[in-house]
Amino acid sequence: MQAEGFDWDKLRVFRAVAQSGSMSAAALRLGGSVPTISRRMSDLETDLNTRLFHRSTRGIELTDAGRTLLRHADVMADVVEAVQIDVADKGSTETGLVRLEADEAVLAFWIVPRLAGFLKAHPDIDLRAFAWSPPAPDQANLADVNITLERPVQSDLITRRLGKIHYAIYASPLHPAAAGGLSPLASIYSTRCLFHRPHADLIAAALQPSDPLRQFCERSPVTNSLAAALAECRAGGSLCAMPTIVETTCTDVQRICLLPEVRADIWLSFPERTRRLARGTAVLDWVRAQFDADAHPCFRQSPVQAIRTDSGSQLRRQA
Repeated sequence: MQAEGFDWDKLRVFRAVAQSGSMSAAALRLGGSVPTISRRMSDLETDLNTRLFHRSTRGIELTDAGRTLLRHADVMADVVEAVQIDVADKGSTETGLVRLEADEAVLAFWIVPRLAGFLKAHPDIDLRAFAWSPPAPDQANLADVNITLERPVQSDLITRRLGKIHYAIYASPLHPAAAGGLSPLASIYSTRCLFHRPHADLIAAALQPSDPLRQFCERSPVTNSLAAALAECRAGGSLCAMPTIVETTCTDVQRICLLPEVRADIWLSFPERTRRLARGTAVLDWVRAQFDADAHPCFRQSPVQAIRTDSGSQLRRQA
């Protein structure tokens, strides 16, 4: 078959079918119909004079020829991305859109409050921040920069550890628990305390079932909305377990109890294309500076050093 007469778009469709495992999933991903996807795959098998799939009620499975074609299709996808980086975007690498996805707490309490400074310093870069959620297995990661509390497993991402995030329990000054200042965990066991779902999952994964903090978390309400948890805490309705970086922006809540047993690594990840663009490098440099433990001790490895150094004013206010 001559390359000039080959429909290269069929390989894009084939790759989606192979990655998603079914015609229906590929149709949903590509925005087409199942009959259209199926017909294009039949045409591709005719063009190549070989069978690419074993079809069954459970979905599709690649034949040996299909697996070989998928390897070539992956290489072609990399070539297309390289063309976009090296040619299509060549005239505007210092300007344009950069998509940043970050853990919700990190985004709300740390990234967004500092975003205005970056945009003022780089008016030609359209940096857009989104709350991060784990991508589905058949979905590509569309973000240019990721800041997560889970280490990414995608092999095509460059990954670096930025630092540690630490946690504590907070209350409004209106809450009765705030009257005594810093307290041991045991003194608030019977008090309503909200946990954000990612933090609750972290506690469950890190601590034994017999651990008092895990038992306290399992008895407490767990919410998927960090904003709602913070609002209830501010209103004095409950305590709230949050990362200690909340103290830099939310001065209307005070720390009640430290939680040094559970902390999480902060991971920076990005595809190769990001650091090959000037605007991508500018965002990466800015992100690294925001999590520099020397400039911002709250991200230090040791919870004692992080909390003591960065939050002395908070401790004094509670004393």
